[in-house]
Amino acid sequence: MTTSQKAEVVSARAFREGCFNGAIAFIPSYGAVWAAMKNAKFLKSTNWQSRTALVIMPPLFTFAFTAESTLGKINREMASERDHIRDTTEWAEKKHAQDVRKLAAQFSDDGKKAVEKLNTEVEIINLYRQSVENSGVRVIPGDTLGIHHRIANFWQENPLKVLGAMAAPAIAYIFYGRNNQQHLQLQMKVMQTRVLGQGTVLIMLITLMGFKQYMDTNGKFITQADANSRVEEMRIVREGLLERLNVQKAQKVMMDARIRRAQESDVAKNVDTKKKKNKKKNKEALSQKLESHAV
Repeated sequence: MTTSQKAEVVSARAFREGCFNGAIAFIPSYGAVWAAMKNAKFLKSTNWQSRTALVIMPPLFTFAFTAESTLGKINREMASERDHIRDTTEWAEKKHAQDVRKLAAQFSDDGKKAVEKLNTEVEIINLYRQSVENSGVRVIPGDTLGIHHRIANFWQENPLKVLGAMAAPAIAYIFYGRNNQQHLQLQMKVMQTRVLGQGTVLIMLITLMGFKQYMDTNGKFITQADANSRVEEMRIVREGLLERLNVQKAQKVMMDARIRRAQESDVAKNVDTKKKKNKKKNKEALSQKLESHAV
């Protein structure tokens, strides 16, 4: 993808995350205002504009905060990926050079043929694929991930969101069950809900963190198309690196040639200056001899 296409993809992803979290925040915001409207003091102290603001401002804030956080997170991921591509390119070049030297040393009598057998492009592409596979990912054949792969990746990247999505309905269900017991007072219902809710959330947290640790150890899922895209991007980075090295080498050759010509010119000027000085000294010496003979 080009830079503009990457920017569009990043913006679209940040917008989707902001809308999703803003919609979630709208539910408790609307519910709180709806419950507060049953209070006469609240109705008397607010009007429809302020009540509307109380409903929409929390979702808008959540949208802006989530979108900005997602944008920063994606930019950090892309920067980390660029650093990995650059480091991998340099590593592949060095390893390939080492392999060439080892082959040349191993077959010293026929080193040139051994080096020619090593296909540079194929070898480096294989090194790129190896680096992608060893970068903490699991490559899935095909162009799209399965729903369970996407859920696992989302679980790894957003464990707190998953915990909140599971814990909120679980606690609400616990309170609903306590609320049906008419012999209990409200304080006891809240107390039992808190105790059971804490235990439930703790079990969920242990389960979620255990699965996240498993994903962190084995790596997230990516498609074969994504892996090939990373390899292609590494190849493009390598071509750019080689092109820059060739340009720098050509500039160095031109600079060395200019320095050499300048040195040769300076030497020639020094030789001419010495010759002129010697001629002048010879003329002065000859004129002094003539004057001495005349005297």
